[in-house]
Amino acid sequence: MSGGTVKEDVQGRVESFDQSVRSLEKRLRAVERRLSVEVKVEDVEGTVFETPKTQASGDFRQVVEDIGMLRSDINELRDLVEVSIRTDIDTISEILDSAILEQNERMARIDDRNKITIGSIKMPVELSGIVGAALLLLTGGLIYADRWDILRSPYFSLGLGIILAMAVLVKFYMANRSPT
Repeated sequence: MSGGTVKEDVQGRVESFDQSVRSLEKRLRAVERRLSVEVKVEDVEGTVFETPKTQASGDFRQVVEDIGMLRSDINELRDLVEVSIRTDIDTISEILDSAILEQNERMARIDDRNKITIGSIKMPVELSGIVGAALLLLTGGLIYADRWDILRSPYFSLGLGIILAMAVLVKFYMANRSPT
């Protein structure tokens, strides 16, 4: 989680530099306004507000230098943040791509698990359907052989029920086993 605090720290610094630049720009505009006001020399001489011109131009140079330094710092931090964000996005993208690929492979294995291939055709294997069909063939064979005594027996019906229940349990186990 340290990546989040670094981003917050960088974001805070960027905002601090942005506020400093705005403050310096306001001060610079104020200095420019003071310098651009045309006042007669006679009106200014001897007043408390009279300032030497060398100090005003020195302040102006200092403000311009500070703005330049702050802009270069802001650009440096902006580049740092953009690189950091791009790196994070690339990392997350790679992780998501690998996770999606893994899920697709697992789905394909699960999908192919209950299919048999006959020639080039994949057919689903329905265990309970196969067992049910086999039991119907057995019953049909017993009817054809005129073995009504076996068909009327409670053991035959009980056996059919147990075999179908076993087929359903095996199918349930195969459907819920963990994919390999």
